[in-house]
Amino acid sequence: MDVMIVAVSRDDSVLSGGISSGRLIAHEKVAVEPFAWLSPGGEWKAIDCDEGHPQACKTFDREYLSKPQVYTVVSADGRGAKVSVDEMELDDECFGYGGLGVFSGAPISYADVAASSTEFITIGSPATRLPDAEAEPIRKAFAEAAGEKLDATVEMYQSASTEKIDPTLELRIYSVQLEGQKLLIVQRAFQDWANKPEYHDPQTWHFQLDSVFAVGRMEQGRFVLLYWQKMEDGNQQFLGLIRLKSGKDFLIETVSDPETQFFRVYGIRDGKIALVFQGGGGGC
Repeated sequence: MDVMIVAVSRDDSVLSGGISSGRLIAHEKVAVEPFAWLSPGGEWKAIDCDEGHPQACKTFDREYLSKPQVYTVVSADGRGAKVSVDEMELDDECFGYGGLGVFSGAPISYADVAASSTEFITIGSPATRLPDAEAEPIRKAFAEAAGEKLDATVEMYQSASTEKIDPTLELRIYSVQLEGQKLLIVQRAFQDWANKPEYHDPQTWHFQLDSVFAVGRMEQGRFVLLYWQKMEDGNQQFLGLIRLKSGKDFLIETVSDPETQFFRVYGIRDGKIALVFQGGGGGC
């Protein structure tokens, strides 16, 4: 039987359209957003509710969103925590849905992936953020591989000039394993840097670091880029990894721009990382 996969987050900006550095929800509560059905065989299926199916949205609201639900966190941060939701709301105009839940049993520090059942989901390897000393040569190798596509600029206050700055600035490096393959995630999300005081110097008017979410590996000192979806007017954030008892692994991120928010799921196909699902969320 398929299970519902949801994102849970203590940062109120992770599961919404628009770009903001966010604030943390009260410690015992999380935002909850369903985004896909997952089969025991690893097939991801869209929830039948979007702008093209308004009647299906009403059915989904009546038969699912309006009823109490309990989810179990299946990604590393907060694994095993129970998230209870009394009801969730449907946005009739923007076709998004979600609500607030209360969690217990394990701490949730930021954002995670949860499921309505863990019958065919097991414990996988957690993602590990590399310390700066280990991450720095990978950042430089990634910047070299990305070339001019990786941009970081600052528009100076009271001046029309735009200055180039170090493109490796604020790149976070995570080590993950997907079906036995050791891979690296390179991320630069708005939340990673926007609240830092050094980016609020009164002499600067607009500090802009493009959002980055890339997957690759290091080979003989070089970064081999396997996947990169660049966004100049949006934000991308790693949510977590989940593993099925069949051995399949999936990597999940959330994506938002000024008008929409949705999810991307990556897996291994024919030995290579591939986008296996995109959807959920909502937008106006």
